[in-house]
Parts: sequence; structure tokens; C-alpha cells
Amino acid sequence: MIVARAWLRCFAVSAVLILGACGPATGEAPFPNRAIEIVSWATPGGPSDLLARALADAAPDHFEGQRVTVMTRQGGAGAAGMQYLKGRAGDPHVLGVFTASGTVNMATGRIPFAPGDFTPILRIQVDPFLVAVREDSPFRTLDDLIEAARARPGEVSMSGFGAASAHFLGFQRLRAAAGDPDIRWIAYEGSGDAVVAALGGHTDAVHTNYNIVREHLRAGTMRVLAVALPLTALSDTPTYLDGGYDLTPVHWRGVVGPPGLAPEVRADLRERLLATIRTAGFEEYMARAAMEYAVMEDSDAFGAWIAEEVDTSRALLGRLGLLMNE
Repeated sequence: MIVARAWLRCFAVSAVLILGACGPATGEAPFPNRAIEIVSWATPGGPSDLLARALADAAPDHFEGQRVTVMTRQGGAGAAGMQYLKGRAGDPHVLGVFTASGTVNMATGRIPFAPGDFTPILRIQVDPFLVAVREDSPFRTLDDLIEAARARPGEVSMSGFGAASAHFLGFQRLRAAAGDPDIRWIAYEGSGDAVVAALGGHTDAVHTNYNIVREHLRAGTMRVLAVALPLTALSDTPTYLDGGYDLTPVHWRGVVGPPGLAPEVRADLRERLLATIRTAGFEEYMARAAMEYAVMEDSDAFGAWIAEEVDTSRALLGRLGLLMNE
């Protein structure tokens, strides 16, 4: 009897150990159980980097007090950061700030990634494009500039960031909506440089975002002819639609995760990030940066938006003969 009882006890202990080893919770703590990394492949101090840091500042209270850090991985038009994020498949502790520039780089073939390589989570903000001129410019409206370009093909110039960038494609969409007037695009390495060129009279106008020109607007040295979407700070400025151009090109930013995140994990991350961007500190950052909230109805809608942006950009780049594989 004693031997039988001892054998039964051993069998029971073994069964518990086996079941425990096979169960879903093999000692791993529930998410989040370590620090959160937000990967940024943008220039430090730029709008995308500032978004990453604002998220990192506001997020800990909504991630069980875990530390949230920003990891800057520049290089290869975003490829270095994207490769790192893609390599962390299934890990919800690593997130990335994704932007319109990323979709343009995918569309050109400049980077070897596609929307399906990442898990879309939350679009956060849009940064509408606009057209601005010097205060003493003869152009008082966007139509004035367009009509001048039609009357003097090739003589009207527009400065902006990049030769094949989100800024450039936003301008090209506007130009196409206006019937393709011959406006010369003068590319600069930075948006600030493009504004300086317009201020110095080297170009007739600049295509950029509000936060790049706002100090010049406050100083009275520049005027905005039109903006892609209504902005609180430019409430009296006509939109492209007001001028008869039915398009809304914007720079946008949001958060994606690595591939392979389960639907319930993605939903959890979305709710935590929604709580993060509703905090007072994050709202103050949005106001300082003059950004507009642009949350979509769900993560799938954000994923569809990213894919559509790539397709739209690729089609426009193809029409312009700027695809790298052509």
C-alpha cells in the first residue's frame, strides 16, 4: 500500500509538471513585461522624431509603468529602422513611427519593404501641405500662381523638400489637379532651406507644412495662399477644395508594429496608444507642433490607408518616369 501511494503521488506530481509545461502560460508575465522601444528612422529633432519622443513621454502610465524609450536607427531611407522592426516579428514591445515618407520610399523601390511587412496599429496625425509666398509676392491666391504658370510655362518655380518625396508628390498631385501647368520644382535637402529660398526670392513659392513657415507668418514676412485641409491656426486661409482642387495631400504619421502580432495583441496596443494620445501632455505637444489628430476607425483602416498610399504614389511616380526600376 505504501509503495502504491508513493507511486500515485509521483504520478500526480509528474502530471502537474507536464501540464504546466504544455500550458499557455509557461512563466511568462502578461504584456507588457519589459521596456517598450519606439523605433524612429527619422532625423533627430524632426517632426517624426518629435512624435516618437512625445509618445515615449506620455506612454508609461498606459503600459503598466514600463519604461518607454526611443531608438533612432537612421540609414538607407528608413531601411535600417524598418529592418530592425521587421526582425522583431511577434514582439509587441517594439513599435515604430511610420510616415508618408515611408510609403513613398516603398513606392519608388528605394527600400525593399512592403506594407505587409509590418502590423498597422494607429494613425495619429496629419500635417497638411500648403503653398506659401513672400509677403510682397504678386500672387494673392493659388489661382494667381496657377494662371501665371499657364501664361509663362517654365518660369514659375516652387521650392520644396526632396526630388521624390512626400512633399514633391503632394505638389505633383496639386499640379495634376490644376491641369499640369509647367511649374518648376526646385528640390532642397531640408524644408527649412526650401522656405529660405522662397523668402530670398530664389523661388516664387514654397510647398511645405505649417510648422515650417509659422514663425515667418507671425513675423509677417510670408503668406499662405492655400492649405490642403482646414487648420485651426489658418482658419481664414482657403483650402485647395475652396479653390476648386478636389484633393487633400498631407504628410501623416502613425505607429506600426513588427509583423506577426496577433489580432488581440494589436487591439490591446491600439487601446493603450489611444489612451496615450489623449493625455494632457501629448495634447500639449500636438498644439505646439500645430498637428491635427487623424485617428482612423480601426487598425485595418490604417493598414488599407498605407497600402493605398503606396499604390497612389507608385502610379504618380510612374507617370512622372521616376520609378527606380524603370
